[in-house]
Amino acid sequence: MVQVTTTHRQEMPGAGYYPYGQSYAGQGTPTIHVHHVERYIGGNGVCLKSYGEILIASGEFVWAHELKMNTIQVLLLTPEPGRNNATGYMAQKCIWHKGEYDNYASIDIYDHNGNWINPGRTAGPTNGSIWLDYEALGE
Repeated sequence: MVQVTTTHRQEMPGAGYYPYGQSYAGQGTPTIHVHHVERYIGGNGVCLKSYGEILIASGEFVWAHELKMNTIQVLLLTPEPGRNNATGYMAQKCIWHKGEYDNYASIDIYDHNGNWINPGRTAGPTNGSIWLDYEALGE
């Protein structure tokens, strides 16, 4: 069963804060579809694996609890070609505060020329957002 989360960052404390110090009015509402969460227990540790889809714009961020995890250690992102004009785009992430409880990952999207895609941009992906398949590991 797919769990869908749409977070309106303007309603959260500190809304409009982006790790790179950029703020975009009207942005900050990624949609996350969590398809499956697996739990592995080995020795004294517990590992969670979560995968699904994210509709997100460049400069947005995803919190660990939105992926049904306590911490994000690894995040693999793959654009879905042919969906929301995502052909030719590349997604990168920067995981902030690895190992800390409820950390987050900042997502950046680039076009085929290496140009950063501005959120709300009319050319290219719809509103600067593209669908990304994700696979995350953490606790």
